[in-house]
Parts: sequence; structure tokens; C-alpha cells
Amino acid sequence: MAPPAPGPSAGPLATTRSAAVARAVRAGEDSEQLQRLVRTAARVLHVPVVMVSFVAADREIIEAAVGLPEPWASLRSTPLSHSLCAQVVRLDGPVVLFDARTDPAYREHAAVVEMGAGAYAGYPLRHGGHALGAFCAADFVPRQWSAGDLQLLEDLAAAVSGELGLRIALQELQDSHEQLRGVVAELREQSRTDALTGVANRRRFDERLAEEVARLQRRPGSLALVLVDVDRPGEAGGTAGHRAGDEVLAEVAARARSVLRGTDLVARLGGDQLAVLLPDADAAAAARAARRVRRVVRERPVAGAAITVTTGTAAYVPSRGVEQFLADADAALHETGGAGADQDQDQDQDEG
Repeated sequence: MAPPAPGPSAGPLATTRSAAVARAVRAGEDSEQLQRLVRTAARVLHVPVVMVSFVAADREIIEAAVGLPEPWASLRSTPLSHSLCAQVVRLDGPVVLFDARTDPAYREHAAVVEMGAGAYAGYPLRHGGHALGAFCAADFVPRQWSAGDLQLLEDLAAAVSGELGLRIALQELQDSHEQLRGVVAELREQSRTDALTGVANRRRFDERLAEEVARLQRRPGSLALVLVDVDRPGEAGGTAGHRAGDEVLAEVAARARSVLRGTDLVARLGGDQLAVLLPDADAAAAARAARRVRRVVRERPVAGAAITVTTGTAAYVPSRGVEQFLADADAALHETGGAGADQDQDQDQDEG
């Protein structure tokens, strides 16, 4: 009766080994070095089949091979029931068969009966304390493996294990670098995001404003700004409290974003003031955007209270500079300060 092949198992050790196999498979993908080693072994040993394969929980994965018959050569994998390399992993040591067809332990094995293996010699590939697979040679007829043959296979298995170890280490280093880049990018984004509202903070607003001004210096265009102040009626502030005030500001910011273009930047400048930077927009476009923001805020209660916002707009004039651009929007805001509820009495129809 054929010896059992290793199958799926449970527990931390099996999980660790499965992860190690997955890393080894990934590290060995498209490795010309592994392919050279199997070709060299086939030439030196004068044997038709040489393979580097890994044994996963459900199949043998053929990473590099020469002389493997179809359909296995195209599939690049075999069931564990057909894998002699699986026995190398199960025994955690070499498997050497001179005449597999008469060997009592292997003559009924599917690799012998169905795949035609007549002789086999395989040595384990190791990494991280696990036998992950095998470097093996096979013949379709019985064969007397010499001591030199077996020593060569053992040495090549060690060489492949070392090669894989280096590749896995490099891969893990690259993965760590990518993870670090992701963390840095996330921290960078957090440093430019207002924690309360989820929109850009003053730092990001200043960066984006500088970027847009630089763009206009390279190529003529337009840029506009809308400043938004949240009006706080006395009764709303008295009943809602600080937490409700935060909720109001966050909701106003969310509603403003919902009626603006994806290229527009909504930022919290501080306190209850928001800013909307509008690339490729003139004064008229800024006025329409301001009306959309005012309307979307007042159309339904925020945190249980009727809330309005006051807006001020400005268009960027290169000859006047950035400071005047901001000052113009602030002046326009204060011209209508406290009159947010009245700004749209005659402008209920959105023009944008």
C-alpha cells in the first residue's frame, strides 16, 4: 500500500508552514536561476526529469522543471496523491527509490502507477525550520543512483534552499518597505486632514493654494475661493452644546462637499470657518458654488437645529497676489456677516 501523503492539517505549526510555502512559491516565481539548476542536474545526471517543487496543504506546486510529462508540465502542479515529493516533506528527509515498481512501500503509489515513475531521488528544501518541498530527479525506468548522484542532489537542494532564503528575505524587505511607504502616506494624509470634519486642514489648504497659484504661473487660467462661516443662532448654541456644535460643523462640511466638484478643495481654516478652493473657476462660478453650499445647509435641520451659513467669494488676480485674494474673500464674507439666512432670499434657484 502506498504511504500516505501529507494533507491539510490544523494548528499554528501548519499555519506557519503554509505561510512559508506561499512565500517560497512567490520568491521562486519566474526564477531563471532555479530553471538553470534543474537543467544542469538533468545534464549531469543524465536523467529525464528534474524538478523543484513545493508541497502545499492541498497540492504539489512545480516551481521549475525539465522533462515533466503532460498534463503535469502544463498544469505546473499535481495532486498530493501523485506526489513523491510530498513523501520527502512528510518524512522530513530524503526519499530514494531505485526501482519504484518493485518497492513494497511505493509500487502502488499513483506517481508510479499513473505517471510512470521508475526511479526517484528527492531531498528536502528547507526554510524557517520547515521542509517546504523537494529538489528531485526521476526516471521512467529503474535506476542505480550512485553516491555521487545523491550527493549532487543533496548539494543542489541546499543551494536552492539558500537561494530561496535570500529571495524570501529580499521579498520581505520589499514588502516591509511598501508597508512603511503606506504608513508614511497615511500619516501624511492624516497630517493634512482635519480630525473633526474629515476635510482638509489649514496646512493642506495652504499647500493646495500654492500649487494652484504655481499652475497659473505656468499656464493662464482661473481660480476662485469661497469662505464659509457657520451661523450659530443663540437658541441652537444654548441647547446643542459643544458636542452638537462639532456635529454641526462636520455635517456642514459634508454637505458642502456633496454639492461641489471633485477637483474643488474643502478645508477647515479654524473655528467655524471653512474654505472652498475652486480651480478653473471665475467669480460667477464661485457665486454659484456659494449658493449651492448655502442652500444644501439650510434645506434641512442640522443636529436638530435650523442652521445657515454665510459666504464670501473672491476670484484670484495674479497681479494682486495671494494675500489680497484671501483678504478679498474675507472682506466679502464680512460684508454679509450674520446674514446667512438672508443671502438667498432672492436666489432660491441654483444656477450651477
